[in-house]
Amino acid sequence: MMPTYLIRSLIRQPGLALMIVTMLALAIGANTAIFSVAKAVVLTPLPFRDPDRVVHIFEGNERDRYQPGGENYFSSVRAAMFQDWREQCRSFENIAAVRTGQSLVQSTPGGDRPVVAESVQSGDGLFETLGVAAQIGRYFNAEDYATGGARVAVLSYQLWNDRFSSDRSIVGRDILIDGAATTVVGVMPSGFYPTRSSTEPQLWLPLRWDAATKYSPTLWGHTTYARLKKGVTLEQAQVELDLVAAHTHNLYPQYHGKGVVVPVAGYTFGQHERLFWLLLGAVGLVLLIACANIANLMLARSLEREREFAVRAALGASRGAILKHVFSESLILSCAGGLLGAILGPILTRPTLVLLPAASRVPRLDQVHIDGMVLVFTLLISVISGLLFGIVPGLRAAQTELSTAMKDGGRGSSLGRRERHLTDALVLSEVALSVVLLVGAGLLARAFLNLLYADPGFRPAQAVAAQFFVPTNRYGTHEVGGGNPARQQLYDRLERALEDSPGIEAVGITARLPLRHLWNPGAFSVEDRPALPPGRLNGGSATFGSGLPKHGSTAMQQVTPGYFAALGIPLRRGRLFDDRDRPEAPMAAVINETAARKFFPNEDPIGKRITVDMTSYFPKMTIVGIVGDSRMNGMDREIVPQVFWPMAYIPSASGWIVVRSKDGAEPVLAAIRSAMQKVDPDVAITEMATMTGVLGDSLWRQRFAALLVGFFAILAALIASGGLYAVVSYAVARQTREIGVRMALGATGSRIAIGVLGRGLRVTGIGITVGSVLSVAAGRLLATQVPGLKDSPWMLAAVAGLLVFMTVLACLVPVRRALAVDPLTALRSE
Repeated sequence: MMPTYLIRSLIRQPGLALMIVTMLALAIGANTAIFSVAKAVVLTPLPFRDPDRVVHIFEGNERDRYQPGGENYFSSVRAAMFQDWREQCRSFENIAAVRTGQSLVQSTPGGDRPVVAESVQSGDGLFETLGVAAQIGRYFNAEDYATGGARVAVLSYQLWNDRFSSDRSIVGRDILIDGAATTVVGVMPSGFYPTRSSTEPQLWLPLRWDAATKYSPTLWGHTTYARLKKGVTLEQAQVELDLVAAHTHNLYPQYHGKGVVVPVAGYTFGQHERLFWLLLGAVGLVLLIACANIANLMLARSLEREREFAVRAALGASRGAILKHVFSESLILSCAGGLLGAILGPILTRPTLVLLPAASRVPRLDQVHIDGMVLVFTLLISVISGLLFGIVPGLRAAQTELSTAMKDGGRGSSLGRRERHLTDALVLSEVALSVVLLVGAGLLARAFLNLLYADPGFRPAQAVAAQFFVPTNRYGTHEVGGGNPARQQLYDRLERALEDSPGIEAVGITARLPLRHLWNPGAFSVEDRPALPPGRLNGGSATFGSGLPKHGSTAMQQVTPGYFAALGIPLRRGRLFDDRDRPEAPMAAVINETAARKFFPNEDPIGKRITVDMTSYFPKMTIVGIVGDSRMNGMDREIVPQVFWPMAYIPSASGWIVVRSKDGAEPVLAAIRSAMQKVDPDVAITEMATMTGVLGDSLWRQRFAALLVGFFAILAALIASGGLYAVVSYAVARQTREIGVRMALGATGSRIAIGVLGRGLRVTGIGITVGSVLSVAAGRLLATQVPGLKDSPWMLAAVAGLLVFMTVLACLVPVRRALAVDPLTALRSE
């Protein structure tokens, strides 16, 4: 009976109840949507057995250590270093190495068209280390890893479902992988192998060592998984890895590098944690502002029911019973808002996911859904919200005295001083929190726009890029440092085919596309220059390769001669690559301005001979030109030294075609497809994009944060303005008699209007002051998490002006009502 009575009491004011439920539904729905995405991406544990014990081991310098919440980019692992860890470390139950790549997959010869699939060569013990069983069939055994063993593969759930229609009989059948018959031995569960990107592996192949590769000190490219023994901490494992590195260095002084132990979960998802905690904090502030607003509305309702509560108390109801009654009403409203919020959650999730471009490569987005844990979160914040906005009105109702209620409970009575302070404090808190959100959103938007309109060092307009995959069964296995003439001929044919297309100004091929790939710096040495003194290098050794002195690190890139013109990278001095730079000629190099300033501050770089670390291949090159700096590693990152050399010397395994044209993007994309089909239909295009789009997508994190926090800030400001309107309107309604008396005594309309407006501006002004102090502190904290964020007094002034303007708008209707009061009618009604 009690819930029925409570519901009837709420229905007496359906407009108020509807407003409260709607406000809660929006705030709780937004929290549910953001939490569901954050849960799928960063909060859900890895699908491994005891995932906290699964770690990566990377190579790094002496000072490299894992930083929680950071991007944590470390070097891949050399084969020899991996074998040292596996043979000497006692902190791990198992250690396994993997190499990532791509493969062509086809169901039957001459049947369906081959597709490019992300593949992983998995070393002995990988599946045991992760602790996940195959969904059907099995994973690899010792025979599969033996040199000369049969060709076998394990499929991902997605590839099995999409390409083979979830046919369970696929296990034991042969399919074509890179043109060779390969037996499928198992299928792994869905979501088995999350990575730092949204692209998860689609198949696994055995990684087989031979005498030439097993202990190679120059064969890089491995990622290492390990499982800590029970009771072993990350710190203990790190100490042991340092001891192994010291032992290895004593045996082989020319080789350096230490193992860095990194939690797989932190490495995989840590780069996204800051973003989602920022969004959860912003949407949480919106919910707090909504609660403060609802508390004001509920307080106003409880003041109107003073006589009711006083009579209840006179009839024997305890203060606890009255408090329970008000809390029960609050919980009914909050649960109704939570129910609608749970329904709105999936709807609000869709636009959130749409704001994430494919280039964001946020992992596990396909696993975003409303599940039991999300519903528990929604229920929890609904109950907490009900308790929060029910505290003030509940305590006020429980303290109601019969004599006071009978004396001051008329419609025309004014608000007491305590009630005014309560309502003003609630609105003040809404305004202060709105200032924090609006300033934060403004700073994020400003940082995003600064990066968007910053000079990337190349001209993205009218430039189009297409990534292609070169099948190994047609062009041989790629060898780092090898000539790879078949690949080089393919690239020459592709360039010529596109250069003959109408409207094409320039065509180039590059191994890595600017702003799309991380650039892994390598050691750099200048011929005839003495080694740097100790302490000049930031960790690591003073030599590399065959004892060459290390003078720094540089990003490395192989490109064709047309690359610079296709991207619009200007030549500063010397020359660019041309037909003279073929494999039979001395090797040439082009460096950027940052490399020239850093490595040749007081001399002319042109003609200098340099060497870069290409693992097993250390090419000696002569600098022939200097090009302008370009932000190849991210618009929010410092420009790094870069060395370019001709693709003809060391063709990459696959690459990107970059085309500059006077025509729009569509004709160029069609021309690329046509040229690829003409040259070799088996060379697959895996991605196509305009460079303008690539530039925009590289800033997805900044854009995503600015848009969502901006939306939440505007929503918060609207809620705060609505709360201010409700408070001022209620005060005017309660002060009808007072206003009538003042007007009867000669008060002018302007004085009445100034009085009503003055209260709203006073509360807003104090709220802005408090919010300004909070926003300065929040801005400094935010600046430590978001690169390029800077304080801006103008931002705070703009926010203050916006809130003052919204305050004036919110007070217009109450001012009109106050001016419309008839003194005689007001006095007669009392």
